[in-house]
Amino acid sequence: MSGLVYYYTGTPLTVTTSNTDPGGLGPLGASASSARPDMIGNPNDGAQHTVASFFNTAAFVATPVDADRPGNAGRGAVTGPSFQRWDFSLFTNTKLHGEHMYLQFRAETFNLFNHTNFAAVTTSFISASFGKVTTANDPRIMQLG
Repeated sequence: MSGLVYYYTGTPLTVTTSNTDPGGLGPLGASASSARPDMIGNPNDGAQHTVASFFNTAAFVATPVDADRPGNAGRGAVTGPSFQRWDFSLFTNTKLHGEHMYLQFRAETFNLFNHTNFAAVTTSFISASFGKVTTANDPRIMQLG
């Protein structure tokens, strides 16, 4: 028997907005250094962690049009999805009759409990899918060898 357990806490995610540059800071396109909205609350408080609403999107508002400044949302303000996976395998070695060779049979399972692990969350403030989960990691996989 053999097993592995993986558990990771969520990675920090940065909420970005359009490539407008009201503060004249010169953002670098769609990246963590892009323009950001204003943050008026904690996006992790009251977060549902569902596919439709992973974090509290009401914690962000657009920077006022007449403001000559970038938004105040910091980098990594949102805690992303955690990850857990349990892998398990059973195997046996059988000596072939009169030989110095073995035959091995393996039964392996990856993500044994079929736990859904969200992979990507939309963090673009101007996107229609803002705050929604867009992809997930692999489901349970079983193989014989």
